[in-house]
Amino acid sequence: MVTGDPMAVAELPDEAAFRARLRRSGRMHDGWLDLAIDLDGTSLGRIQTFVPPGRALPRGTFDVGIGLHAHARGRGYGREAIALLTDWLFEHAAAEAVEAPTDPANVAMRTVFDRVGWTHVGSMTEYDRTWEVYRITRRQWETQHDLRSSDPGR
Repeated sequence: MVTGDPMAVAELPDEAAFRARLRRSGRMHDGWLDLAIDLDGTSLGRIQTFVPPGRALPRGTFDVGIGLHAHARGRGYGREAIALLTDWLFEHAAAEAVEAPTDPANVAMRTVFDRVGWTHVGSMTEYDRTWEVYRITRRQWETQHDLRSSDPGR
């Protein structure tokens, strides 16, 4: 059973499909991008874009997932990783929107989304569970990016 643990996944991947994803790790392929989060060679977790099974995404929309190991949580690494991947998707992958579902009990992740300027847009049911959905559009990101660029103290 999946719990509110931020490293839990809703469904275990098929082994062959997972090995194929590992081979292309670090490269965008059909909306999928898997990246490690590390600090000086120490693994902190992973972050990815993905196409949810059975739920087509509009062109230019990316779903993001992140998981940090327990020792890395609460230190700002998740916020930094989400912000960097969001920037990259808008700057290099023609993103029009970036979104992510999270467990309603995952207050830390919900706080991260708030701090990086994403908006809570509602909830959805998938894998027989309710998820809270956060999103940022290109227009919102550009506004925030312009504000950051004009404020050298940020």
